[in-house]
Amino acid sequence: MKTGFIFRGTALGTRVYESVFDGRINAKWFLGVMSAVKNEYGIEDQKTQEFRIANSNELTNQLNYYNSLKGKMVEVSFENRPYTLDDGRKGSNIFVTGIIECKPDKQ
Repeated sequence: MKTGFIFRGTALGTRVYESVFDGRINAKWFLGVMSAVKNEYGIEDQKTQEFRIANSNELTNQLNYYNSLKGKMVEVSFENRPYTLDDGRKGSNIFVTGIIECKPDKQ
């Protein structure tokens, strides 16, 4: 069973990070979401969170959809996937598992 979390904020769009190893190009796609909260001084702090987008056969459609949400309030569900490298170092990646646009309630 997959467990995940929800992050709410303004969609910033997608970007690609390309790396070359042994003559092969590897592309990793990311989705940026910005959130804003008031700190203890009453001033808004803004934070940008990046989520990895998993490679799939539908990657182009996903990127088009994510970019169509740019500037809109969204809820991103995500999964934290830990990993361990051969040399013992550990880390984790935060992958998008779903995204929906948050529409304001009608009064």
